[in-house]
Amino acid sequence: MMAGLVFLPDGRDWNASSSVFSWMLDTLAARAQDPELVSELREVSDHNLGALDLEDMPPARLAELTAVIAQLPAIGTAELPDTPARPVIVAQLVELAQMLAPDAAQR
Repeated sequence: MMAGLVFLPDGRDWNASSSVFSWMLDTLAARAQDPELVSELREVSDHNLGALDLEDMPPARLAELTAVIAQLPAIGTAELPDTPARPVIVAQLVELAQMLAPDAAQR
């Protein structure tokens, strides 16, 4: 199974199945405001690049992305099909949001 990877600014990484990764990218791109952020998310998704690197992302763009990622668990609960996989996917999204939370570096 293919996977998608997010390289976090603190050197950790988060991974998910390619379908979850693709859904995440498309969901983030649909909600982000920064045109360069939207472009980057769409490029990774459209070209199936399989990785999103946040390590060198400018601080303002990273802050916006972090805020939108924090919304992903609620979006996933509302929008993903009601299947046995949904709680598992939402738990993965919660994990990513927690890893990017402002206080995550102290954990």
